[in-house]
Amino acid sequence: MENFNPLHSRGYGGRGRNQGRRQGGRHHNMRGQGRRHQGGRRHNNQSKNVVDHSQDFNSPIEELGVDTDDAVTIAIEGCCHGNLDAIYNRLLQHQERTSKNIDLLVCCGDFQSLRSTADYHSLAVPPKYRTMGSFYKYYSGEVKAPILTLFVGGNHEASQALQELHYGGWVAPNIYYLGSAGVVNFAGLTIGGVSGIYKSHDYILGRFESPPYHSSSLRSVYHVRNVDIYRLKCFSNSKIDLMLSHDWPRGIYQHGDKNALLRKKPFFRAEVERDELGSPVNWELLEHLRPSWWFAAHLHVAFHAKVLHSEHKQSEKKESDEKCNLTLIPSQISNSATQATATEFRGIESPGMCQDDDLTLQMTRFLSLDKCLPRRHYLSILHLPSSESSRKLEYNLEWLAILENTHNLTISERRPVSVPDKPQPPTHEQCDSIRQKLNGILDIESLNPFVMTVAPYSPSQQQNLAPPFPIMGNPQTDWLLSKLQKPHIITVPYTGAAPKDDNEIELEDEENDDADIINTKAKTTVLDENEINLDDDDEEENE
Repeated sequence: MENFNPLHSRGYGGRGRNQGRRQGGRHHNMRGQGRRHQGGRRHNNQSKNVVDHSQDFNSPIEELGVDTDDAVTIAIEGCCHGNLDAIYNRLLQHQERTSKNIDLLVCCGDFQSLRSTADYHSLAVPPKYRTMGSFYKYYSGEVKAPILTLFVGGNHEASQALQELHYGGWVAPNIYYLGSAGVVNFAGLTIGGVSGIYKSHDYILGRFESPPYHSSSLRSVYHVRNVDIYRLKCFSNSKIDLMLSHDWPRGIYQHGDKNALLRKKPFFRAEVERDELGSPVNWELLEHLRPSWWFAAHLHVAFHAKVLHSEHKQSEKKESDEKCNLTLIPSQISNSATQATATEFRGIESPGMCQDDDLTLQMTRFLSLDKCLPRRHYLSILHLPSSESSRKLEYNLEWLAILENTHNLTISERRPVSVPDKPQPPTHEQCDSIRQKLNGILDIESLNPFVMTVAPYSPSQQQNLAPPFPIMGNPQTDWLLSKLQKPHIITVPYTGAAPKDDNEIELEDEENDDADIINTKAKTTVLDENEINLDDDDEEENE
């Protein structure tokens, strides 16, 4: 495998709801590069806006949990912003220093899986902030991700590429997207996730967006929908160990050091006082699913919280003949306020199992992380007990049964979608039916491997902005829907048509696209109050 270069394109970002401390921000010089290039027709951005992360390599990474011989080790990362080289390099340095392998990396959005400059047309950022990052090298096969990687989408994504994998799939070898919502199994743990951010005006609508995106759909495409939340709530009888999101659950700041958060991010105060910071539907999910851990990003700050739940989960129980098959693993957790020790019981899932209410974990630990920039807290490592030696990513039978049962809720029109008031978990018989359709094989990589569908970016040849891709499908989505015996509704079948050459350029289309995206910047506060303020955050980067 090729050695990684610690130099990579710098991320951009800022704060929630477009609220910065000052308008504008200073641009600091990095090794004589000077101020940022402010647009233009050249899009070979790999040589500009470079940040040196080598200063982070010897700094320790926060570790949580107890590292034992049979533990599964998971790295958590906040906002990626396409900076995979820097993230992997730092984790590889950690592995070398500690002699402990990291089994899985989970990223909490703004991943930016840009395959070529054509994906800029589905990336909701002004043209001057477009940068390819390093993902294209993993997509093309130039290098392979050294750590199995799982991610959810945020509000700065290559939305067309992710929409083609609406139900989840490999965006590159060893890098898996959970979909608009999804659940998978790994090392005996159940990992769930929801992509995007919450906006009330789009929440109940169907998935009407499709390429080419206009100024509004470029943003609404990543807004969370009620169908995805309903599907996740159908896990009422199963335990989710780790939950990923981009948005914070609304009100989570009441369960951590709120004063410290506001000292670091004082511009959050008004939203916190109005209880408007974060996603209300993510809080609903947290209360309903009660995962052991919830990881998020978006607000570019590290924050810990603990949510204590009532003794019993308020959910419908299965009939008495549907017995739960549990392996209980006790671990000790400490309450820093009282120094009292309690015993935590985690139910490790076997496919098709349910979890008894009496054994529901009584606490959710929340962790939000920063974006990938030097001297930022954007990485943590979690050690969890595991009863399985396999380190393969696997389909979750219950989730596939939920997709099958709720496919009728999938709508590609801009109209309200009505979901049932009460979640309806799948039965064991439905899960067994899914198992039979998969011939008892759950390993995602062996069943439904990565397929390259467009020509990747080439830094040695690429100079101009490529035209947008046409509406395309993905064979991974085709395979999954065929197994579930369901039709395409918001996706299209993959035709295998040859993609356009990235070196082509259509000047008229490019001008229209740039003007369209630039014009949306003025509308951002109306269309998307959670849009990141790109300029203001620069002044934090030296702090």
